[in-house]
Amino acid sequence: MREQLETSAAHIFDLGRRTTEQTFELGDHLAQAADLLADGRFDKWVKMRCGLAPRSARNYTAVFRNLAPYRDDLVDLSVGATVLFHLSSATADQVKAAISFAEENGRLQVADVKAILAGGEEGGDKPETGDQYRVGGVGGLKALIAIKVRDGLKAFTTHVIAICQAIEAALAKSRVIKEALAKEIQDIARVARQELESLALFIEPDLDWGRNTKPTKFPKKTGWAEVNDTLYTLGGVDAWPKSKEMRDWLALHVLPVLGWAVSKERAPEWPLAVTDAPASEPMVLEEADSAGDRQEADPAMPDEVSKDADVSDEAIERFGAALEEATGGLMTVSREAPRNRKQFAKVPPLADDAVVEVEPATAVTP
Repeated sequence: MREQLETSAAHIFDLGRRTTEQTFELGDHLAQAADLLADGRFDKWVKMRCGLAPRSARNYTAVFRNLAPYRDDLVDLSVGATVLFHLSSATADQVKAAISFAEENGRLQVADVKAILAGGEEGGDKPETGDQYRVGGVGGLKALIAIKVRDGLKAFTTHVIAICQAIEAALAKSRVIKEALAKEIQDIARVARQELESLALFIEPDLDWGRNTKPTKFPKKTGWAEVNDTLYTLGGVDAWPKSKEMRDWLALHVLPVLGWAVSKERAPEWPLAVTDAPASEPMVLEEADSAGDRQEADPAMPDEVSKDADVSDEAIERFGAALEEATGGLMTVSREAPRNRKQFAKVPPLADDAVVEVEPATAVTP
């Protein structure tokens, strides 16, 4: 027994905690040692001889014993040890659901596993629709966030892939017809951009003119800023390049950028020439090249203004004067906030990722 335990301890030291395969091997050796020692002796031995906390040792053992039938799939997906710990308590149907999710999205995280575990009863039955919205507290909110990340990421990926497929089909033809392609992808590009911002960006603490919220921005000259700007451009056909430049723009810019966004590689390489994605420059509105291009194009997004737009007071005054003259004084332009609407107080910055326990208030009898 002593020889077997020393052999297991040596293997555990050599393995460490690195790959998915080594996590299973570590659990194998710990399971063998646990079979030789009673619980109390095992906890003492694993702490003193292997340098592991007893709880961690039991987690590794549970991974080996409960997830062995799915070992090859989990190793192929390079699932991390912490994720495996949470998954070790799942039912067979839940493990299969987690593997399917990882194959579909290219990764599996603790939040994904928690959402899968919270989304089904024993045996894989899902709770009634809306039950997850009845659970309060930070735990309930985390479950909702995990569901949004899981389903929102899937929706965003599906929409971007649909855009790429439509573009590839258009490029396969001898001539790219802008109006036909716009009808296929313009609306879905707007949806995909808003999904991306909803998933990845926060809300600006300062309200726009004291009324409207707005998302924060991706850092300039980054890949995700370029993805966001590309989807924005795709959402308004009036901002697309001229017909003769369309093919190169779609093939050499749009497809590589969107492909990078939905790549399942762990760290996909940026596809454009420059290492850092350049900020998108405003597209020049197209002038009709031929009679076939003089058809009425779909309108650009009227309810959205470029985030980098900087309108001067002088320009607003000129516009206001022209508007007042054209309407006989009926309409004018003002940058003043309405008097009956108060500016909200400045929102404090985000606190650390910690939950502050609030003492229950003492009831006061009036």
